[in-house]
Amino acid sequence: MLAVRPNGLRMSVRHGSFTFVFAVSDFLPGTTRIRLLRSIWRIGIGAIAGYLAACGSHGRSITVDQEVLLPDVEPRVNAISRTREGGFVVTGIGLTAWVLATDSHGTLRWQFIDPIDSGIDTGSQWVPQSEFHGAVSLANGNTLLCGGKYKGGQTDNLVAILDSNGRLVEKRVEVPNDDRRLIHSNFYQCFLWQDGILLLGNANDGTHGYIWLVELDGNGVKKRQALIDNAPAVKADTVVGPSFVFTAWDSNDNFRVIRANGKGETIAKRVIAGEFIVQLRSMVESSQTSVIIYRAGKATLYTLDERLQDARPPRQIANFDVLAGRGYVLADTSIALFGRWPDAAVAWISGQDKAYTMRPFGPKYASSTVSDAVPISAEEFVTVRGSVSQDPKDQGLVMSWVTIKGNK
Repeated sequence: MLAVRPNGLRMSVRHGSFTFVFAVSDFLPGTTRIRLLRSIWRIGIGAIAGYLAACGSHGRSITVDQEVLLPDVEPRVNAISRTREGGFVVTGIGLTAWVLATDSHGTLRWQFIDPIDSGIDTGSQWVPQSEFHGAVSLANGNTLLCGGKYKGGQTDNLVAILDSNGRLVEKRVEVPNDDRRLIHSNFYQCFLWQDGILLLGNANDGTHGYIWLVELDGNGVKKRQALIDNAPAVKADTVVGPSFVFTAWDSNDNFRVIRANGKGETIAKRVIAGEFIVQLRSMVESSQTSVIIYRAGKATLYTLDERLQDARPPRQIANFDVLAGRGYVLADTSIALFGRWPDAAVAWISGQDKAYTMRPFGPKYASSTVSDAVPISAEEFVTVRGSVSQDPKDQGLVMSWVTIKGNK
């Protein structure tokens, strides 16, 4: 707890063994001194909390080692992924979807902006005509993008492939399950799977929604697709091959956690009550799945086994907002979160106790949240976020290299 003791023209703030003292000049008028002292309290508490959180002796140190600003880029950022050469691909939105590639140091290599269709009116400048939710680096050096686009009152899925120089090779719309009655569709995830790629999205006929799975080969050619509905889980011993876990909305107060195989067959399913859900990625190969459930102002960490039952008892953790960001389970079962508190920040939470470390980003690049993060080693991550600073020269896409490591 923070304890504050005003003392005449001084204010001391104590937190454990730390004491911070602020002083105000006697030459200022009384009302000005009071206002200034109150301002110091508001600013100082936030700064002190950030200092203590980032340097706490019971947690881990979080350092921002490098930041690169890419100006002239719309600051609404969606995702980041690594290329096979060690560089990065970042997606975001303006009036339409955009994507850019950098080398491993953040130097811009190319940028592609989906052309504006003058015949489409989304009704608002905040609703883009198209959006890329993810990117996958292909074996031939191309980049596959997945997302959606708005057209004539409908939402269509969108798949695009760019070459190694950012030139458009192909742009297509898939017909969900070859059923044209499914007039609404979108892809919200795409990721490497075996020797190919999986696209995960949704499809809707206007009355009923389905989870939609498409499998592509290593060059982005469609192999098969399936609709995953609310069917009961099949017996695990009848399902052959690897599986993956994803989350889906179930009702206003519930979310589904589903394990499926590449055919779209459901192996296991669990419904968990909550207002929001975030699935964490694992830094090491693991049979367990971790999700954070946000409900009634609290955050609860669930660690699930292969059958999606509790591998460990659910536990309440620090309510750090990662809904628009990303989270990872580290090798020692602690977690790294990239999101907001209340602005863009990074947090580390112990996997064993209540140890917690938080590091906000500096004020130079004003950002409401970290949009995504990708690991480059066991302790290092590259994050992306949009900067909307008042100074135009500080606006654009910000890439930050962050290290999370144990205190010695």
